[in-house]
Amino acid sequence: MSILVFVLAASAAHAAVASPPAAVAAPPAATARADAYYHFSLGMQARLAGDNDEALAEYRRAQKLDPSSSSIRVETARLLRDMNRLDDAAAEARAAAALDEDDADAHLVLAQLSQSQASANDPEPALRRAAAEYGQVVRVRPSDGQAVLSLAALYGQLADLRGQARDTQGAARDHLAAAAAWEKYLAIDPGNFEAHVQRGQHLLQAGEPDQAAAALKGALELQPSSARAYQMLGAIYAQAEQSDQAVLHFRKALELDPGNVKVRLELGEVLVQAKRPQEALSEADAVLQADASNRFALDLRGRSLRDLKRYDEADRAADALLASAPDDLKASYLKVTIAEARHDYPKAVELLEQVLSRPQASDEEGAANSRVFLLHLGFAYQQLERYADAARAFARAEAAGGPPDATILSFRAEALYLAKQKDEALAATRAARQRFPDDVDLAGLEANILRDKGDTAAATALVEKMRTRAPKDPKVLARVADFYRRAKDFPQAEAALRQARLIDPKSLSVLFQLGAVLEREKRPDEAEAVFREALAIEPDSAPVLNYLGYMNADRNVRVDEALGLIQKAVELDPASGAYRDSLGWALYRLDRIEAAEASVRRALERDANNAVILDHLGDILNKRGRVADALQCWQKALHGEDEEGELDRPRVEAKIRDAQGVLHAQQQAVAPPAP
Repeated sequence: MSILVFVLAASAAHAAVASPPAAVAAPPAATARADAYYHFSLGMQARLAGDNDEALAEYRRAQKLDPSSSSIRVETARLLRDMNRLDDAAAEARAAAALDEDDADAHLVLAQLSQSQASANDPEPALRRAAAEYGQVVRVRPSDGQAVLSLAALYGQLADLRGQARDTQGAARDHLAAAAAWEKYLAIDPGNFEAHVQRGQHLLQAGEPDQAAAALKGALELQPSSARAYQMLGAIYAQAEQSDQAVLHFRKALELDPGNVKVRLELGEVLVQAKRPQEALSEADAVLQADASNRFALDLRGRSLRDLKRYDEADRAADALLASAPDDLKASYLKVTIAEARHDYPKAVELLEQVLSRPQASDEEGAANSRVFLLHLGFAYQQLERYADAARAFARAEAAGGPPDATILSFRAEALYLAKQKDEALAATRAARQRFPDDVDLAGLEANILRDKGDTAAATALVEKMRTRAPKDPKVLARVADFYRRAKDFPQAEAALRQARLIDPKSLSVLFQLGAVLEREKRPDEAEAVFREALAIEPDSAPVLNYLGYMNADRNVRVDEALGLIQKAVELDPASGAYRDSLGWALYRLDRIEAAEASVRRALERDANNAVILDHLGDILNKRGRVADALQCWQKALHGEDEEGELDRPRVEAKIRDAQGVLHAQQQAVAPPAP
């Protein structure tokens, strides 16, 4: 009942009580209620006169006379709130809601009180209570636009708080609740542009890009020239990895708002992720023209130049960032990735050790940053074949903090395995599997270690158990195939890979492994077909380019094309010793002997004890007539590293015998005749 109705009713009731009919007395309940209204009206008048104490006294009298009235208690709660007696106000509002759960005003007062009581240190509990009460208001009065807006704003605040606490699931739930509130508001005001935009934004944050896009398209129907709506649609498509659509919408936003630096940087980020670094560089430079010290643009410029292989310029961009903020971890990370792109792993190690020597933040973010840098350090050491150092870096990454990570444990165990520390690797793998018993990589690694240690039965049993538990998982089948390939059981490896290919026909790793297995089974034409299928999926896959090129060069088939494939692989990874060796071998097949020797020698700089590379250099030197040097290379090859068993040892031994025969004949030819 409204205040005006209360006042009128109270006045009428008081007149009736003052002059009761002579014949019949009013019923006691009706009289009490009339008196309640009378005292309530006196309270209202006292409140208007600024006498809150008198108003409260009258409200209390009214409550005693009509204890079932939720409305009297709501007004009492409002008065107590204004008197800053918040706990008493909340008690009155709760009592009103208990009397009538559909009293929207009672819930509204409770919501407002809860909002006002949100503490700076821990605001969430009070805000969540407020949201619940606003929800009750909207339930009772669904067309109350202000209550709906308050509900939407509260869930937005709660989502932000959950996001700050890194509770992604909780944040998503609150974003969805906010989006639902905005949807309710659109039922009240369908033409409200801001409501469409806000709903789209919350749906995007909740991980619902399709619904978010639909909401923003609704906003654009209302305002076709809204740069903001186009920007948000760009963000949606970027999140969904639809880079072409993201670029299109960001560019439209820039047409409408050319000076929007945030949109330009977002566009640049999408272009970098889409491997369009030249366009990303243009966006970074456009920002830097207006603000030469913009850190986000400098970082974008550095990454774009890195991807364009303009490493010196990329380094200068990173140095510009570090000049203004020497402890900027993002700039340091950029320097590391530039060194990695150059394949300058000694430099990467130096940079990483410098960063890691600084004091690190002890919070969750600091632990995450340390872990990232330590992982890069481990990978850099692996590239330098310093496997024991890599294992230590991965162990430090695990100890840096954060949730347990099976991948890091696997990296460490594999580094120990590569360092020939097989007992330590097995112990580390088994300890990791106790924590992550279903991890495929750890199970596959344990099987390979057991096989290397001679326990083939246990290794095979482990692999087959893994396959039995997930017979249609391509990752499991690839691991099974890897085990059998290493064991040189190529038919078993092929069978597992063909099954994986049926499940995931576009998997580059599966196709690469299958091609390699077919080549090892002496079925090069079938292998070539599989490798070409892989290149159709990823034309810039350096491993596939190199394998196909080397295979054809080695069998003297389409060598000119093979050379082109290998040259592209070398361009993509110029520091790879294997690719340099392949290049040299293709050049050898084309009788370009000097260039062949130069390339193979560069390969040996990277991998000095590789048996196959030493064998190739021997063949090249032999063709140049340097038989003694060739003999030395072949002899080294027999004692070199050949973990995959690629060296044709009987053939090398035959070449050694032939070379020894040639050298013996030469010695006999120049020896003086016997007296």
